[in-house]
Amino acid sequence: MRPFTSLVGFRLWLASVCILALVFAFQSFYPALIAPLSNVFPAVTAGGAFASSLLCLKRYKFGLRRRFEAAWFFFTLGLGLWVVAEATWAIYYFILAIAVPYPSVADVFYIGGYFPIIIGAILYLDVFKVAMSRKRLAAALCVIAVAAALAMTFVLPIEFSTGESPALVFTDLIYPTLDLVLVAVAALALAIFYGGRVAKWWMLFGAAALLYVIGDEYFLSQAAAGTYYNGGFDDLIFLFGYLTFTLAFYTHRREF
Repeated sequence: MRPFTSLVGFRLWLASVCILALVFAFQSFYPALIAPLSNVFPAVTAGGAFASSLLCLKRYKFGLRRRFEAAWFFFTLGLGLWVVAEATWAIYYFILAIAVPYPSVADVFYIGGYFPIIIGAILYLDVFKVAMSRKRLAAALCVIAVAAALAMTFVLPIEFSTGESPALVFTDLIYPTLDLVLVAVAALALAIFYGGRVAKWWMLFGAAALLYVIGDEYFLSQAAAGTYYNGGFDDLIFLFGYLTFTLAFYTHRREF
């Protein structure tokens, strides 16, 4: 990896994180702007992650024959679906001028984005699975167990605390399930690659996935409790997640 270009990417990531944190922290000075901004920023940051992934895919010439090529195709597809999801959310706010329902059309793309990202990670991990030791596997399983326990203890009881329609029951179940699968894949990846040549970008990928999962679970609990609002801390977590995905893919391009 080239130290200079890597440092540039990290500085841009850090600057973006700080700017967004300040924008959300001082929202009381511009209360009329925070809602529009919180509906624009996700689409922009998700678009950045998609573009960063697309550049990685370009290096593999958009092929699907080898696992690496297919993995990057699925990473890019998943991020693309999340871009569409964020854009759909913004359309509800800016064009339709209504509160985004839950579930909505955006949820179709949010949920759809998980599958190719998880498939891409599995394809990538399959090449290196022989490097998984028993100790590392045990550590990864502990992380997965803790994540499942936290979801069942703090998130699911809130989500199912009120009467729900069948559609709401489905989304309340599918999101935590996919979040746990994403955490599991990220934990297994870190267990395999920690200390290796591609450890840096996989650590960033795992951090991005964890931020996205935390933001998602926090949103679900807020939506169930009726406390979600545009411009809340939950929105900031998602933004940090997308920025970290962008940095992860950027780092990969500099490692190879």
